[in-house]
Amino acid sequence: MQAARRDPQAARRDNLLGAFALAVADRIRGEAEGAVGHSGAAAGALVTIAQFPDRTVEDLRRAVGLSQPAAVRVVDRLVADGLVERRAAGRGPAVALSTTSAGRRRARRILELRRRVLAEALPELSPAEASTLAEVLERALARMSDSPGTTICRLCDMGRCRRVACPVVARQIELGLPPPEALPIDD
Repeated sequence: MQAARRDPQAARRDNLLGAFALAVADRIRGEAEGAVGHSGAAAGALVTIAQFPDRTVEDLRRAVGLSQPAAVRVVDRLVADGLVERRAAGRGPAVALSTTSAGRRRARRILELRRRVLAEALPELSPAEASTLAEVLERALARMSDSPGTTICRLCDMGRCRRVACPVVARQIELGLPPPEALPIDD
C-alpha cells in the first residue's frame, strides 16, 4: 500500500484495471450462466469437459476449483440436462466424463459469448497497441500461474490459444505439472 501512496499513477492504473477486470468477469459470468442454465461453476465445468473429454470428476474438480461434492453436484446437473455423460473410467468408482452433442454445442456457445464480451469490452486498438496488450497479458498470466493446477483457463477457448504459446501452460510445464492436451470443441 505504501508504493501506491507514493505513485498515484500506479494506484489509478491498478484501480482502473480492477474495475475493468470485475466488469468483464461479471459480464462473462452472466452470459455463461445464461447459456448453460445454471449459476456457479457449471459453465466452466461444461467447457472443461468438452475440451478435456474422458477425464474424471477429480480432474474436473481440480480444473475448476471445486470441492469433490460440489463437482459431483455440478456434473449431476449437467447429466440431468443431457449435456454430459458418465461412463466407467476403468477399475474402481471413477467415472469418465464427456459431453453429448448438445453439450458440445452449448460449450461452443459459451465460448462464443465469452469472445463477444471480450471484443465488446476493448476499444479499437492499433496493431501496436494490440501487440503490447497481448505481451502484457502473457506476462501477467504467467505470473498468476505459479501455483500447481491453476484454474485460470477453465473458460478459455483452447483452440484459439496455441498450447506452445500459452503462458499458463508454459508456467505449468516449468512447475513440472503439464496440463493435458485439449481437444477442439466441434459442433
